Amino acid sequence: MDEVAQDVTEEEIPQDTTYYGAVIWQEGFPKVRIGTYTTDIEFSIDQAATIYYLVAEASISFESADQLIAIAKEATTSDTLSLVSRGMIDEPLATEIRSISINDLTAGVDYFLYAIAENPNDSILQEAIFTQELALVERQQVFTYASTAEDREVLYLAYQTDEGLKYPEEKYPAIIFMGGNGERAAQGEINIVRNGSLAQFIDKGNDVPMFVFSPQHIKNTWNTSLIHEMVEEALKNYPIDENKIYMTGISGGGIGTWNYAVDHPDVLAAMIPISGDGRDGRACDIKDIPTWAFHNSSDGIVSPNGSINMVNAMNACSPAPTTEPLLTLFDDSGHNAWRRVYDANHPDWGKTATDPVDIYSWFLQF
Repeated sequence: MDEVAQDVTEEEIPQDTTYYGAVIWQEGFPKVRIGTYTTDIEFSIDQAATIYYLVAEASISFESADQLIAIAKEATTSDTLSLVSRGMIDEPLATEIRSISINDLTAGVDYFLYAIAENPNDSILQEAIFTQELALVERQQVFTYASTAEDREVLYLAYQTDEGLKYPEEKYPAIIFMGGNGERAAQGEINIVRNGSLAQFIDKGNDVPMFVFSPQHIKNTWNTSLIHEMVEEALKNYPIDENKIYMTGISGGGIGTWNYAVDHPDVLAAMIPISGDGRDGRACDIKDIPTWAFHNSSDGIVSPNGSINMVNAMNACSPAPTTEPLLTLFDDSGHNAWRRVYDANHPDWGKTATDPVDIYSWFLQF
């Protein structure tokens, strides 16, 4: 009797998928993504495993990995360890990334991560506990770039968002902020965190939904080539979306905003010049840059006509602007119209009948 051959596919043959022995991390893991007040931790392992982890405010000397596991499982006391987070992740697979988020961390405090993986088949542990110090990034820091336009090292403040620090592979919007004459400084000094500037608003602990770069100027008149170098610095060294670069400035910085737009009309996605003045003869060159100008109706330093004339000139262009330029005149006196613009909760809003505005959401439309 002839034997009949049968085709047996690989899937039909029982496979022994049990793995015994120590597990190892996938290359590049754990991946720790540190922000300004949160940290995300990503785990990936070479097989099914159980991961135990702790995050503490102080370093811990473990007598054994079993001690870490007991604390992570809340099977032992941890009152003296200043724990921020602890737990376990069951059976992460090599094809998956499991992530935990540690939120509401305190600036200036260094935290410590401990993690170890266990083979669930035979309880064999990794050879060593993974340990990493988590040093949060300061929200707004001083950096420098070399300026060809002014032949000097330019100090600037960079505010980096929490998400932007953690996920630099993505692209993010950015504001370039310019101060006025009251924010000038001697070379090598920073004088931007004052007078209700955007940099000061951030320095007080407020967050905005984009990166912010504030170059320090040392002259009364802003050099638009120097401003453009700041733009190039941001694009080169930070994860900035070149299609979402915004600009705002106050007083002399408001004038600088208008002038930069004229000199570089293809760069800005939107702009907010405050208490400034521009070249209304060139208004049609920038008519399609979404613009919102602010000014006090009685300003003895820079006349409100500076903003009025620019917005009127843009609106008079033919064809008309793709986005109508906006002008808000506050019905009070003085030069400082910007404190309230950057801070929707500032008491200066009580001086006017105008409702508070959210310029950051307005920027992000463009």
